[in-house]
Amino acid sequence: MNCLIVDDEELAHTVIEDYISRIPFLKLKKNCYHAFEAMEELQKSKIDIIFLDINLPEISGIEFLKSTPHLPMIVFTTAYNSYAIEGFNLNAIDYLLKPFSFERFLQAANKCFQLSKMNQKQITDSNTSSNNFIFVRCNNEDIKINLDNIVRINGLKDYVIIHTIDNKYIVHYTLKAILEKINSNNFVRIHNSHIISLKHLQSIGKNMVTIDNTKLPLSSRFKEPLMNFVKNHF
Repeated sequence: MNCLIVDDEELAHTVIEDYISRIPFLKLKKNCYHAFEAMEELQKSKIDIIFLDINLPEISGIEFLKSTPHLPMIVFTTAYNSYAIEGFNLNAIDYLLKPFSFERFLQAANKCFQLSKMNQKQITDSNTSSNNFIFVRCNNEDIKINLDNIVRINGLKDYVIIHTIDNKYIVHYTLKAILEKINSNNFVRIHNSHIISLKHLQSIGKNMVTIDNTKLPLSSRFKEPLMNFVKNHF
C-alpha cells in the first residue's frame, strides 16, 4: 500500500518512515512537509494511506481533509487530542497521538490493510455479480437475463434480438451498446449484425459459424479475435 507522510516536523518523518519500513505491506511514496505538496503528489501517484499531521503550515490537516475530494485513507498523527472527534467525523481511519509506539502504529496500519481488503472484495463481488446477468427493457418490463442463457444476439438497426436457450427478446439497443452492457469476454462480435456466446459455439468454418444449430456469417474483420480465442483453448 502506497503511503504519504504529511508533517512539518523532521523528527515525525524519521519515526514514521522507520515504522513504515518495518511493515511489509506498506511502501513510502513521498515525504511531504505541507498540504499543497501532498495535493501535488496525489495528482501524480496512486496513494492508499496518508499519515497526516494536523498542525501544518498554510492550511491544517483538518482543512486539507475537508477541501480535498476523493482522498485515500487518512491516519492522523498529531500531538493534539482535541481534534480527535472532528477527525473521526471526517472518516479518518485512526488517530495517533504523538509520541506513539510502533505497536500502536502497526495497529492503525492493519486497520487500513483490512479495510482495503474488504473494499477490494466488495468490488470483486460486485463485478462478478454484474457479469452474471443483465436487465433489459422489453414490452414495458425490465427483464432479467442470465448471461449463461444467451446464445446469440442479432442487430436490426436500433434494435437487437437476444436469443436465449428458451426465449427471445426484442430490445431497443444497438449491437455495440448491448455488447458494452454485457461486458463479458464470453461474447464476441462475428459480423456487423451478429454477436455470439462462445459458450454455445459449435463450429467455425471459413466464413461461417454454427451456434445452436444455426449457421451465421463470419466477417473477415471479426475472424481474428474469434480464432485467437479458439487457439487459447486447444
